[in-house]
Amino acid sequence: MSLKRSPFIRTRVAALCVMAAAGLCLSHTSVLAEVQRFRLNPQESHIVTKVKDPFGNIVNGKLRIRQGEAAGDPDRLQETGSVNVLIDANTYNSNLGLRDQDVQEYYLEVQQHPTIRFSSSALVKVEQAVPSEASWQISLRGTLDLHGVKKEISFPVRLSYEGKKIIAQGRLQILLEDFKIAVPRLFFLKAGNQVEVEFNIVGEP
Repeated sequence: MSLKRSPFIRTRVAALCVMAAAGLCLSHTSVLAEVQRFRLNPQESHIVTKVKDPFGNIVNGKLRIRQGEAAGDPDRLQETGSVNVLIDANTYNSNLGLRDQDVQEYYLEVQQHPTIRFSSSALVKVEQAVPSEASWQISLRGTLDLHGVKKEISFPVRLSYEGKKIIAQGRLQILLEDFKIAVPRLFFLKAGNQVEVEFNIVGEP
C-alpha cells in the first residue's frame, strides 16, 4: 500500500514529526536555560582602594565583601550574565587606626550608610580573551549605591574559570564628589577626589 493512499500512515508520520519537533524545542530550551550560579566568597575576594592623601601620598585601603552572587550561561554571557555585590563599609582598613576611624565615621558615614552595593544591569560587550581557554573580557554596566547615592557606572572586567571557581578582576575610578563624600582636608591641603578601585572577586558554585 503506498503512502499516498493510506490516511492512517500519513497521520502517523505527521504525529511523529510533531513529536520530534517538540522534542527538539524542549532540548533547545533546556540548553538555553543552563544558567550557572555562583556565591561570592568574602574570604577569597579582595577590594583595594587607592587615593591621594593631603600630602600627595597614595593611601591603600581595603574593603571586604559581605555577600554576593554572580550568574550566567558561559555560552550566552551577554544575554544571561549578572552580578550583585554587597560590601561592608565598616571594614575599611588602611592600617592606620585613626585615619580608618575618620574615613568610616566622617567620610563614608557608616552609621547611616553601612553597606556599598553594586548591581549589574548589562554586559555591554563580551569577548573571549583566549579562544582556547575559559576566559572573557567584559564591559560591565550597573548601579553603584555608595553613601546613599546611586550612580550608573561602566568598567572592564576579566572573567575566568579556575577549576570550579570563577574569578573576576578589574579596576575602575570614581569621584568622591559624585557620591557626596567630602574630600578630606588638612588645614589648607586637600586630598585627592579621585579613587581608584581594584578588585579580585572569587565565586563558588
